[in-house]
Order: sequence, then structure tokens, then C-alpha cells
Amino acid sequence: MLVTLLSDMPTGTSGMVRSHSGDWPAVWAGRNPGVAGVQYDVEIELGDEVSEIHVYDSGAPTEGIYLKDGQLRVCGTVTTVFDDGIVALDLKPGSLLLEASNPLPTIHVDQVACASLSEISIFPTDI
Repeated sequence: MLVTLLSDMPTGTSGMVRSHSGDWPAVWAGRNPGVAGVQYDVEIELGDEVSEIHVYDSGAPTEGIYLKDGQLRVCGTVTTVFDDGIVALDLKPGSLLLEASNPLPTIHVDQVACASLSEISIFPTDI
């Protein structure tokens, strides 16, 4: 996923980033400090398991990562549902694996799934 840093981000610090879906907070996990205004290709890692995943057949929210009512959210189209409770989401562009700490609702490929998160770490891919 491509993100632009909105402030300088030393390793391990939180700051705001901008992606195609809006501005959201992330923790910079690069070896070198991130530079404000620079666009990076990053991998995304969640800070913890998600307590709930909401599934939409219609009227789905915007796909991607963004802040909604002050809460960090991730929404994407389900591409795979694994037997161990992990769900792969297409964030258009980008992808993410979600693991729920509570039992999953019935989820099918091509539905839109969303979750609220406490933290996202971003790792530059150096591509």
C-alpha cells in the first residue's frame, strides 16, 4: 500500500499518514526514520487481534483504512476465509490479514468486512 507521511516519524513513533482512503495514525516500523511528505510503499501489521469483524452484503462502508468518528477502521473485500479464523481483505489497493479474538460471524468471499483497530504499524518495503 502506498502512504505519504504527514510528519517526520522516527522508528517506533506514531504519526499521521495519508493513503487513498484518507488520513490515519500509524506507527513507523522502518529501520530509518520516515520523512514527512515522502510516499512509501508499506506493509501493514495490526497491533493486536480484532475483537469484532462486521460483515456487509450491501450498504458497505468505504474500503481502505481511515478514521471514522475518531476510531481507526479497516474495511475491505473478503478474498479468503481460512479455517483458523483468519480473513484476507483486499483494501483496493493493498491487502491485509485479520484475525478475530471472538468467534467470527459467517463470512463469505466477496463480502465487505470491517473492523475497528487500536493500532497499525507500517513497514516500508524499500521498493
